[in-house]
Amino acid sequence: MAEMDSASSTGVNLAPDMRRRNVPHIEGLRRKPDGTEESKRKPQLKANPSVSILDDWEPLIMPILLTAVAIFTRMYRIGRSNIVTWDEAHFGKFGSHYLKREFYFDVHPPLGKMLVGLSGYLAGYNGSFEFKSGEKYPEEVNYTFMRVFNAAFGVVCVPLAYYTARELGFRRATIWLVSLMVLLENSYATISRFILLDSMLLCFTFTTTLCWAKFHRLQYASFSIEWFIWLFLTGISIGCVCSVKWVGFFCTALVGLYTIEDLWNKFGDLKMSEVVLAKHLMARVVGLIIIPVLVYVFSFYLHFLVLENSGPGDAQMSSLFQANLRGTEVGKDSPLEIALGSRVTLKNMGYGGGLLHSHIQTYPEGSTQQQVTCYHHKDANNDWFIYPSRREPEYDPSAPLKFVGDGDVIRLIHGQTGRNLHSHAISAPITKSHYEVSCYGNVTIGDDKDHWLVEVVDDVASKDRSKIRTLTTAFRLRHPVLGCYLRAGNVNLPQWGFKQIETTCVKENKPSDVYTHWNVESHFNDRRKLQSLNPMHLQRKGIDY
Repeated sequence: MAEMDSASSTGVNLAPDMRRRNVPHIEGLRRKPDGTEESKRKPQLKANPSVSILDDWEPLIMPILLTAVAIFTRMYRIGRSNIVTWDEAHFGKFGSHYLKREFYFDVHPPLGKMLVGLSGYLAGYNGSFEFKSGEKYPEEVNYTFMRVFNAAFGVVCVPLAYYTARELGFRRATIWLVSLMVLLENSYATISRFILLDSMLLCFTFTTTLCWAKFHRLQYASFSIEWFIWLFLTGISIGCVCSVKWVGFFCTALVGLYTIEDLWNKFGDLKMSEVVLAKHLMARVVGLIIIPVLVYVFSFYLHFLVLENSGPGDAQMSSLFQANLRGTEVGKDSPLEIALGSRVTLKNMGYGGGLLHSHIQTYPEGSTQQQVTCYHHKDANNDWFIYPSRREPEYDPSAPLKFVGDGDVIRLIHGQTGRNLHSHAISAPITKSHYEVSCYGNVTIGDDKDHWLVEVVDDVASKDRSKIRTLTTAFRLRHPVLGCYLRAGNVNLPQWGFKQIETTCVKENKPSDVYTHWNVESHFNDRRKLQSLNPMHLQRKGIDY
């Protein structure tokens, strides 16, 4: 008897078609008409014909009524305020960049802002308005249409909420309550009345939930055409909501948790073969992972396709990227190969890297010498002259050209102040484990701590490391005395450093640290024998970044 109990508890002698655990049959998920179970429990009453007609038409009439009220709450006198309100100053300006096809940089994915640009295009707006906060809209900007375009996404949320509640099997009173809650929620109505991304974010969140609910209710018809349609529509909606704002990834988490639980239940059903289980897994990988990624990537493809002109966001991108924008000054008429006596700007190749910069202000502590930073804005304080080391003969403009290459020791002299790029065994102002980098002395006054050794990392256009080339050569600058490397990370200086990026000399030798990688972004030299750079040549080679 004990053996029988043991066998039963362990499941050894159970029939092969028994499930591993108590998992409901897939057939149990088949949707039944509303009220079917209640009708079996209650005595049948003679139905009123008018009530029966209303029951049949309610799924159509109620959403229409809710949508009509939603149009009123979200669009009534939407153009009454004729001033730029709240974040319209940001997203309206981004829409202008799309209309002017000017490249910009922002933290949000591009889909929502492209839709804002589309609303401006449909409204006949040319992108010339700056959308300054509190400024009055000019007469030529049809801001009312642009607001209505955004409000339409908020309107759609209401019928989507209604049908989602129906798909989740709620009772009619609950369905109406959910719909009214979305309809009358003050924050939803308010953010739908301005040129913002939130109404689009909410709309795609609702479409994701509806498609997911429809897909869930089709479990009994797995691998049917309708099942695949709603699976793929769920994936497309996930891709869209994530392409508006990254907060949309919470929708991905919601559907992902459901999918894990659903597949676990299928894994526990021994009646389901391994082949069918594998098909379910692959279908979800394609529909809920690959398709959203493709939608997300495609939104960025359109983003870069439209923004082909130089704009305010250039400085955040790599030098090669900037060189391939229309109307850019990067690489324009720049000599290709760097020689002694050249005037250059040095771009840090880390994420969002700026240009090596200095100004007359000094450090408030430490060496109290002239500050050296990284700065995204392009001005004359980013210019540096390349001179030979103090152990070599002084630079002679009339002497034959001498190119700079891998292993050469050089000095970098600030173009505006004439001081040398310098480092010493003094802690950096913020990152105390690094050495401070400053500007010190001049052409004739200085020491060996003004020297920097060039170490070429890579050149995307040539295997020849004997010469540094504008835009294409990545190199590091090592301090021969201290053995540290010039670095600009993501640390900002306090107000005394104008919030610019701290530039230091890092002691660790990490060739993979891109924040120690630099390239020449612009190059000027009066010696006419230097070969000129053609950025279009780089573009034809497929060198975009």
